[in-house]
Amino acid sequence: MVSFGAAASNPLDAETTPQWDIFKLQRKILLIFGLWPADRLVRPWYVKVLIAINLATLAICMVGEFLHGLYAYQEGDLSESIESICPTVARISGFLRMVFYLANEEKIHRVLNNIRQTLQDEHPREHTITKHLRTLGQQFTFYLFLMMFFAACLYGITPFIIMIYNWVQGQRPLVKLLPFKLALPYDSQHLFHFVVTTLFLNYASAPTITSQSGSDPLFSGVCLYIYGQFQAIRLEMEALAETVDGSTLKSSAAETHRINLELRRISKRHQAIIDLVSEVRSAFTPNVLLVYTATAIIMCIVCIAMLVVEGIYKLTYLPYAFAELTLLFLYSYSGTIIRDSSEAVQTVAYDFPWYRYDRNTRHLIQMMMIRAQYGSNVDVPFFETSMASFSASAKNTEPVLSQPFGHGDTAM
Repeated sequence: MVSFGAAASNPLDAETTPQWDIFKLQRKILLIFGLWPADRLVRPWYVKVLIAINLATLAICMVGEFLHGLYAYQEGDLSESIESICPTVARISGFLRMVFYLANEEKIHRVLNNIRQTLQDEHPREHTITKHLRTLGQQFTFYLFLMMFFAACLYGITPFIIMIYNWVQGQRPLVKLLPFKLALPYDSQHLFHFVVTTLFLNYASAPTITSQSGSDPLFSGVCLYIYGQFQAIRLEMEALAETVDGSTLKSSAAETHRINLELRRISKRHQAIIDLVSEVRSAFTPNVLLVYTATAIIMCIVCIAMLVVEGIYKLTYLPYAFAELTLLFLYSYSGTIIRDSSEAVQTVAYDFPWYRYDRNTRHLIQMMMIRAQYGSNVDVPFFETSMASFSASAKNTEPVLSQPFGHGDTAM
């Protein structure tokens, strides 16, 4: 496989890394592709060339693999067709992810810049929450990247394992196998053509992996940050409630004024978070819709492949399936924690002793409860980003993924 470290270097790294520490790993992975939305105004020309090369690489692989799969299907070879089409869907998904990122760069940059500015003004009380969520986001990103990298490695290594086995078994001349099956306008058995094509296809794994393992965890990291902000609102409301003098049934004018001012500040911050959720939904809706649609298609193809593909190629689909399920989990989990944390704000607002204060104060509490109930979700048309959606998808694929290998499937 290709080396990913060298491609991630950027002269802007030394200047911009500290302010994006919360998305440190996501940024490094996306820079392998060349696309970090916050750099859109200062992106060097050679990074733009890298983006174009990666998009062109994905497009070439998409066309070649689709044509090969179509030809194999017309010839009646379902196994060959499935092996070709399965990575094609992943490449199409990765290609469209980056196209949507380019189209929505300004919106995504606005979201990221909003988060960066808020972190600079962070209250010390929130530091522990932010640090924990930053670590969690980096762990999600690392494990997803590792699974997708391992799946790509299996695709790249499996043909060589089979060729070595065939050579030991006496196959002469040796049939050369490519990492991915695609239609070519030349003879891939020619040594030079085979080496160049193998290198190209292994390089094509880099944009395929980074387009997914960078963009999707970035969305998850943004949602984790919003979750932390809702948690901070909840802590502020609880801290304010503890300052209320419970010795009287009716608050004094001075205390009412103090509480009203604090609630206005908290309500303003709460509205800013609600607005941020709306910006996130607008910026990431195409990607969320794409992930749910593409993952459903990919899991269907993987399930069929697990049934019809024989031999060692079965093993390549296991990490691939788990990586796709992880993507679906990230989006579903991200939507769930935003919704749940917003509902927690609604609960803590209701528990606040609002009955002790005047109408204006009660109105502030009511507005927070209404916003918390209806203003916080990242749902997209046709799909609800929730763990209910994930569990339904995982349940549908579990029977096939748990199928044992048949006795005849161990042959190369």
